[in-house]
Amino acid sequence: MEPPPEKEESFLSQLKYYTTLTLGTTACVSSFVFMFMIPWVLDPSISTLMANFDPDPVVCKTVRSDHEMGTKNCTWSSCKHGCTRDIFECDQIYVNYMLVPMADFEGQDIDDDDELWVGRGLPIFINIKACGYPPATNCTVFSYNYSPEGSIFPCYYSRADPDLVITNYDWNKEVQYIIMALLIPNMLCGISLGVVSYWWYPGCQKRRCQYQLPPDQEDASCNMENEDDDDDDLDEEDCEAGRDLSREDNEMMDKKNRSHEEEKDRDTSINMPEE
Repeated sequence: MEPPPEKEESFLSQLKYYTTLTLGTTACVSSFVFMFMIPWVLDPSISTLMANFDPDPVVCKTVRSDHEMGTKNCTWSSCKHGCTRDIFECDQIYVNYMLVPMADFEGQDIDDDDELWVGRGLPIFINIKACGYPPATNCTVFSYNYSPEGSIFPCYYSRADPDLVITNYDWNKEVQYIIMALLIPNMLCGISLGVVSYWWYPGCQKRRCQYQLPPDQEDASCNMENEDDDDDDLDEEDCEAGRDLSREDNEMMDKKNRSHEEEKDRDTSINMPEE
């Protein structure tokens, strides 16, 4: 037994309403997510790529480590939980680095004054922004691993700014973050707006009436479209009739011109004198 048409139309109307509400919410949330991703994901990743870090880690050695307290002393930190809040306790770590790949380093003890050390007494950071959020960033573990003086570990230096040194760098991961931050929210927003526009913009469904809301306006909309179609058909018929009339008028004019020319020829032949 088929359901009544009114119940089916009511179900379609409710389905369209809730689907539109869901898609609109998705578009709004995606826009806000993209805005928040600009400072948290896009800016750090783009800055990291622009710094042009050497993809092969080199040898770093901790030469100094200071644990400071207070906002005046903590003007910078090698690692900070949260990128927007003020810090009252910080670890400031200084390193030397040499242009020897960590894979080729044999663990020999090299004096701090040796010429192999290209960068000397430079601050080192966990990443280009020197901050992050748990669980990806753990400043306690970072300080434990890199703050002891004499510690030797791999690090990455910037070829654009040789005084910039960080401990964590992955070119592929940064590119992946940029693509995901640009693609996912914008794609969700675009698809949601596209579907909503297709459903609700009359130009997208010129000849479809079954999904118009509310039901009392469906008949009026359909009637208006049918009237438009009838007007279009009448216009086409008028155009065809006009073409036929113009064709007949031209034929009549041609006949009149030919008959007039024949009369002239006849009169001329009669009036010619005989030799």
